[in-house]
Amino acid sequence: MVKFFKSELFAPILLLFVSFIAICLNNSPLSELYNLCVNYKFGIIFGDLELIKPMLLWVNDGLMAIFFFWVGLEVKKEFMCGELKEIKAALLPLFAACGGVVVPALVYYVFNFSDDIRKLGFAIPTATDTAFALGILLLLGKKVNKSLYTFLLSLAIFDDIAAIVIIALFYTNDLSILALSLAGIGVVLLFVLNFLNVTIKFFYILVGTFIWLCVLKSGVHTTLAGMLCAFFIPLKSKEDEHFLEHIMHELTPFIQYLILPIFALFNAGVVINGIGLENFNSVFFGIFLALFFGKQFGVFAFCLLAKKLNIIINASLAELYGVCMLTGIGFTMSFFINTLVFEEHQLLFDSARLAVVMASFCSAILGFIWLKIVLSKK
Repeated sequence: MVKFFKSELFAPILLLFVSFIAICLNNSPLSELYNLCVNYKFGIIFGDLELIKPMLLWVNDGLMAIFFFWVGLEVKKEFMCGELKEIKAALLPLFAACGGVVVPALVYYVFNFSDDIRKLGFAIPTATDTAFALGILLLLGKKVNKSLYTFLLSLAIFDDIAAIVIIALFYTNDLSILALSLAGIGVVLLFVLNFLNVTIKFFYILVGTFIWLCVLKSGVHTTLAGMLCAFFIPLKSKEDEHFLEHIMHELTPFIQYLILPIFALFNAGVVINGIGLENFNSVFFGIFLALFFGKQFGVFAFCLLAKKLNIIINASLAELYGVCMLTGIGFTMSFFINTLVFEEHQLLFDSARLAVVMASFCSAILGFIWLKIVLSKK
């Protein structure tokens, strides 16, 4: 039992379990209490600064900023000294990620181009949930080619970068120049700390919190603050210790066993007993088909394009396609972008959540079956 809790499988299973709990709560006599907790407002007032938000927004604006800080650390590590340090190694997942963003967005847009509100959901089916996708690969055991793990992890990194860019360009509210200017001062302070190779964590926490507050008030989403702060964390301390990697290892259990489960608890509560024909609308079909079909075909098609350019992977096309199917597991990032787009449109919000759950489930099951059959022939 202890071995299971320490295994890499525990995190995705915990996330799945908490998501199931959220769905059960929101479809039970406790649904009122669940929604009361989700929408309960609290915060702080300090002089002219007032931060009063529902619990859901504290989770999505606060905890997810920490999650994206952790993602940013992974991105920096991989580009500076990891799998993506060599340009050639980065090309295949880069091509694949482009296909996994462009094709699903186009599929969704075909269903929703005539509605100004609905078409903003194009980014919902473009993300891959790394934890779940890797969890499926781990379930398949040692027969899985190591290069497939590397490919999926690298693709997820480019996916996250694309998500950040999309959020910055399309889901930013009216900007506050004053707040952005103050955030810029915070970024300069981080640059100075990095340049002097300061490795006292408290300073980074202090400046990072200041930047987060400024970005929160600026109209730009706070996930940008999280990833931006990560880029200024030094790789090593003066004693040649792996400072950035040490922070990553410290954060990982909090991310996997606390932050992401809390996020799932607050965001995965799809109302099943209230589903009607109105939920099966253009948003539902756009997201389901884009995430389940568009994502896998987009990733695989761009992999084939990369192969034409002599960019190869040490695995068969059948194995690669199985992994491409797993990229249709959107879940965490898809739920997150859904809150940015449709939070004020309840019907569309619920339709999108339902589509994400169904598409992710289908991608996981069929991807697992496909890879199981392919690997059994090796």
